[in-house]
Amino acid sequence: MHTGVMVFDENRQDWRIWIGQDAFETSTGMNFEIYIHHRFYKAIFEEDYYNWFVTIEDDVDFSLRLVETYKVRILEKELIPVIDLPF
Repeated sequence: MHTGVMVFDENRQDWRIWIGQDAFETSTGMNFEIYIHHRFYKAIFEEDYYNWFVTIEDDVDFSLRLVETYKVRILEKELIPVIDLPF
């Protein structure tokens, strides 16, 4: 399990997970843990017409604020490296 942060990338208009110096994509249905009030909660990343939110422990929907940085833990199999293509 890797620990990093999830932040909104204003240039790409999408969320990214940063682990050290490496950036990773987010995708609908991605499983991870999010740190809220001194505790990690199991969460699923979701999107609905540019409204990004997580479902915490299959029960509560939590809208992500674009100005916040969220501490996350994620399994390596869930990570998708960001590929900057020249086009």
